[in-house]
Amino acid sequence: MLKIVSAEFMQGAVNTQQFPQSSVPEFAFFGRSNAGKSSLINMLLNRKNLVKTGSKPGMTKEINFFIVNGPAAAKQASLKTFCVADLPGYGFAQRSFSERNRIDKMLYGYCTARTQLKALFFLMDIRRDPTETERHTLDFFKQHGIKTVLTATKSDKIGKTEQQQRITTLAAFFNCAKDGILLTSSSKKTGREQLLNLISGYLDS
Repeated sequence: MLKIVSAEFMQGAVNTQQFPQSSVPEFAFFGRSNAGKSSLINMLLNRKNLVKTGSKPGMTKEINFFIVNGPAAAKQASLKTFCVADLPGYGFAQRSFSERNRIDKMLYGYCTARTQLKALFFLMDIRRDPTETERHTLDFFKQHGIKTVLTATKSDKIGKTEQQQRITTLAAFFNCAKDGILLTSSSKKTGREQLLNLISGYLDS
């Protein structure tokens, strides 16, 4: 399994000119506001407060970049270095039109210009029904050749039987295999090993 010994905030960016100039492989986390992106990244990187979390949706207004197993740590332990990008959430109604437009433009620039992006984890609260917005967004990623992993979050909020029912619903909606949807829970650390194995596989490809 992929080993993580260090994870540090690199920088935030509000436009393509501010993106880190690095060739390090990158993995992005994206989803509706309050889908649990920040908590999942903290769980993945085994850091309690690396990414700011909160009860209010729409907290992330820029793309935040984190370096994992930075050069110094990787050199000492022969580890794989990569970057994680925490993308702003969508669907936060209280943002102004101009703010939503700015974020949409920033996300479009990221998805179309970030050549080091290896895969994008598309997070969805397992309790929510997917909408046409999610379907069109997934189609956009596919059209631009972005490898996308559908990731169901907050699985601890429902029982195991309902978890499987919700996975079946998501698979039918997106016309994909059930085992292609990653089941996660940040509080229970469900899915962490699978996330690390997926990232490791993309790093080796």
